[in-house]
Amino acid sequence: MEVDVILFDWGGTLSQVVRQDELLRRGAQAAARVLCESGIEEAIPCLIGKVEAMEKAAASHPELREADFSDVLQAWAREFDGLVHIDRIPAAIEAIGREWIGSLEPFPGSVEAVKTLHRHGIKLGLVSNCMLPPVYCRQEFERHGFGGLFNFTLFSSEIGYRKPSPKIYEEALRRAFPQDRPADLSRVMFVGDSPAFDVAAPAALGMKTALVTCYKGIWSAEDYARAKPDLRIDAVAELPARLGMA
Repeated sequence: MEVDVILFDWGGTLSQVVRQDELLRRGAQAAARVLCESGIEEAIPCLIGKVEAMEKAAASHPELREADFSDVLQAWAREFDGLVHIDRIPAAIEAIGREWIGSLEPFPGSVEAVKTLHRHGIKLGLVSNCMLPPVYCRQEFERHGFGGLFNFTLFSSEIGYRKPSPKIYEEALRRAFPQDRPADLSRVMFVGDSPAFDVAAPAALGMKTALVTCYKGIWSAEDYARAKPDLRIDAVAELPARLGMA
């Protein structure tokens, strides 16, 4: 199987979520300290609830529009009208972003696999759903050891649309082929753990796909039944060998 470009999902594919709940709580505490003179203890679970609700709303939006993190904090602040300094919201977002770093860790062998693909001249891109501002996503991604290996990274928070919206895949392809996008996308592969987001949607555009099954079961049985990936792998660490690049 010959490919020139590989587009990767992030969480559940290259890296695993390990401390996100804990660090989001710490971020909420930091944001409360920034926005409230004395801090409001009940504001912390309220803010976490707002984040979770906004993410669910984005996932169910008819156009799959990503939530704006500033809007999340604005909605949270309205719950504590008069006690919150609205003008400090940018500083609160920064506090949450700093605390969020460390939420994920790379799967064993994923960095080494990406390095192998990079050495073979494969163009690499990251396409990930993440509502946090992209500056913090990129800091976390680089902390994992992927910095300098990818030609580009694309997060739903910067384009305003989540997978499986066609808009995020089209933007990824525009970045992969800034000069001349080929009509035939069969030498582009999308790799991820979601049978809907990372297999069915890219395949509909003509890409090859690889389904990572390390988290099999977190997606619906219907999604797995519909997905027809070109490859099934237990981990990204297997990918170079499956593509003849070990």
